[in-house]
Amino acid sequence: MATHVAAPSIDRWTLIGLSLLLLPLLTMAHELGGHALTCVALDQRPTELGAYYIDCPGATGWAGRVVAMAGTGMDVLLSALAYLAWRRAKRPLPRLALWIVFVVKGMVAAGYWLFSGVSGFGDWGPGAGGGIGPLPQPWLWRIGLAAVGLVAYIGVVKLAIRTLDAMLGGGAQAARTRRQVAMTVYLVGGASALLVGLMNPHGFAIVLLSAVASTFGGTAGLFNVAYRPVGAGEPAGFRIGRHPALLIAGAIVTLAFAVVLGPTLYLR
Repeated sequence: MATHVAAPSIDRWTLIGLSLLLLPLLTMAHELGGHALTCVALDQRPTELGAYYIDCPGATGWAGRVVAMAGTGMDVLLSALAYLAWRRAKRPLPRLALWIVFVVKGMVAAGYWLFSGVSGFGDWGPGAGGGIGPLPQPWLWRIGLAAVGLVAYIGVVKLAIRTLDAMLGGGAQAARTRRQVAMTVYLVGGASALLVGLMNPHGFAIVLLSAVASTFGGTAGLFNVAYRPVGAGEPAGFRIGRHPALLIAGAIVTLAFAVVLGPTLYLR
């Protein structure tokens, strides 16, 4: 006798709360755990801590490049650790949280390389203080960086699709749940980044080159995850109910992130 497996289902408000909780923390890991911590480790002092940037004026030359690259390095580390933890996790809510971490951080890291290689701006750009810095033949470095970023980004998207398939299974309801997960993470992350980024004191350039670029741009691969056709296989019975505490915690973390780091902390 065949066993009926319930179709996958994730409560919308729980998913929104999880996104509001995780995405600001992941941004702080990039800026504070990556850029700012490296600035301090190099015996320098950050003078400004913003939601989407830090200023470490004492780090020049190679030290400045290391600080610039450290944010992406933290992204890669978190993505790898979250993926390894995802493979061992069994319960639906931890698995979804870890999926969000390794997919978002993987896309952001690869996106930084691709963006800086193509545009010449950002943490890995060829300008003073960028990861490439004033190296010889900067256009060659940019081409190589963009190529690495493109290959890595495609790989992250494919991994995101494969792992989400493993959680949700196949069928029409799995396809709807896949779109719900990917687009909720994308829209919540992008909208909150835009609103928080507008609070910065340095103008719209920070919003475009940091907040919007790392969210609406960096995680654009979630569209591929959301709208890739799903096979007519069996559903996996992946179900997450409503967790009001998670929504409250997410709202508090996002609000604190906006209030404290949105206008910038000055440490002079």
